[in-house]
Amino acid sequence: MRAVNTKKHTEPGTNLIYRIAAHKGNVLFMMLAFALLLLAGLAAREDISDTPAPEIVKETLLTTFTDDELFFFEDSITRYLLAQRFNGSVLVARHGTVLVNRSFGFSDFRNHTPLRQETPFQLASITKTFTATAVLMLHHEGLLSIDDTLTKHIPEFPWPNITVRHLLTHTSGLQNYMWMVERYWQHRHRPNNEDMLQLFLKYPRPVDFRAGSRFAYSNTGYAFLGLLIERVSGQSYADFIHQHIFEPLEMHHSFVYNPHSEAPMTSDRAYGFRLWRNRYIVIPDVHHDGVMGDKGIYSNTLDLYKWDRAISNNRLLPDSLWQQAFEYTLLANGRPVRYGMGWRLQSYLDNHVVHHPGRWNGFRTAFKRFVDDDATLILLGNTSRDLTRLINDLQSIIFYREIAERSAPPEEEDPLEYEVIGGGQ
Repeated sequence: MRAVNTKKHTEPGTNLIYRIAAHKGNVLFMMLAFALLLLAGLAAREDISDTPAPEIVKETLLTTFTDDELFFFEDSITRYLLAQRFNGSVLVARHGTVLVNRSFGFSDFRNHTPLRQETPFQLASITKTFTATAVLMLHHEGLLSIDDTLTKHIPEFPWPNITVRHLLTHTSGLQNYMWMVERYWQHRHRPNNEDMLQLFLKYPRPVDFRAGSRFAYSNTGYAFLGLLIERVSGQSYADFIHQHIFEPLEMHHSFVYNPHSEAPMTSDRAYGFRLWRNRYIVIPDVHHDGVMGDKGIYSNTLDLYKWDRAISNNRLLPDSLWQQAFEYTLLANGRPVRYGMGWRLQSYLDNHVVHHPGRWNGFRTAFKRFVDDDATLILLGNTSRDLTRLINDLQSIIFYREIAERSAPPEEEDPLEYEVIGGGQ
C-alpha cells in the first residue's frame, strides 16, 4: 500500500472560488469563480496523448428546480469533470431531485466501449454499507444480536471475545485476510468466505489489539460479516443481498460478483484500469475477488440513488437502527471514532455526512449522503484515479451558495479516507 500525504492542502481553484464567493454570493460571481477553477484544472491536468477524449452519455431526468438552477449545476459539473478528464459516472441530487446524472468516457478502454448510465461499476468498499445493513436486518429480525460473539453463530471462529459490533465498527483487531490468501492459498480456484476462515484456522494469527480498544480499518472483519450472513440466513451472501435488498428496492443493475457461480460474469460492466505510460492497462480479477462482504457489489449511479432514497425513507430498517448505524463508535476508553456501522462519518458546512469510499483494482468510488441537507453525491471511476480533489471541488459546486455565506472555507476531504481502505491497485 503506497504512502499517502496526509497534509491538508487547498487547490488553487478552490481558493479562487472562496475568495470570490466571500464577497458576492450570486450566480454571476460563482460562475466566474468556477470558470477560474476550470482554467486551473485544465492547466493542472495530466497529458494523456494516446487517450481519446471522454465521450459524454447523458440521461434527462425530471426535476423540480428552475431551468437556470439546473443549467448552473449541470454545466458547472460537466465542464469541471471534462476539464479533469474524468472517466466514470456522477450523480448529484438535492432535496429528492436529481440535478446531474452523467457518464464520461469508457467502460473498457481496450475497445473504447462507451460508458452508459446502466453500466455497473465494482463498488469496492461501498459494499460495506450493504453488508452492514444486511447484518442489521438480521438483528432486527431477531436472528442475531450485534452484541453476540461471533462464536455464537460461527462456533469454530478462533477469537471468542470478538463480537458482531466489533466487526461492524472496525474495532476487532483482526489481521488482513488478503495477506493470508497471498501467502497460503495454493489452489487455482478463488477462495470463498468459508475458505478464508479455514486459512485462519490452519495458520493461526494473533489479533493486533484487544477488541474494542482501537480502530483499524479491516476488510477481514467485513469478510467475516459476509460469512455470518451466510451462516445465519442459510443463503449465500449474493442471494441474500439480491433477495432482501436489490429486489425490494428495484436495483435492477446491481449484483454481487460471484466467481463461484456457474453463470458467467456479465461483460456489460465497467472494467478496472490503471494508467501506465500514457496507456490504460486492464487490471484482471484476482484470488481475493472470491471473498465477499468487504467488496464485490457492482452497481450504477441510479441504483445507488435508489439505495440513498431507501435509507432516507427508512426502508429495510426502522429509523432507530439507521440512526444507530450513523453514530460515532466509542472505544473502550470512551474515545469516539468517526465510523459508525458500515459508514464513515464527517461534518461538512454543519451537515452530518455519512459516506463510504471504495478502492479496488482500478475502481475508485465515493457515495456521500449529506443528511441534514438531503443531498447526495455519487462518483464512480474505473481508472485508478484518486477522487479526493474531485470530491472537494464538486462539493464546492453543489454548496456554492452556502460557501458564499461563510467567513471561512469549507472542510476538505481527508485523503486517508480514500486510500487507506484495504489495498488494491
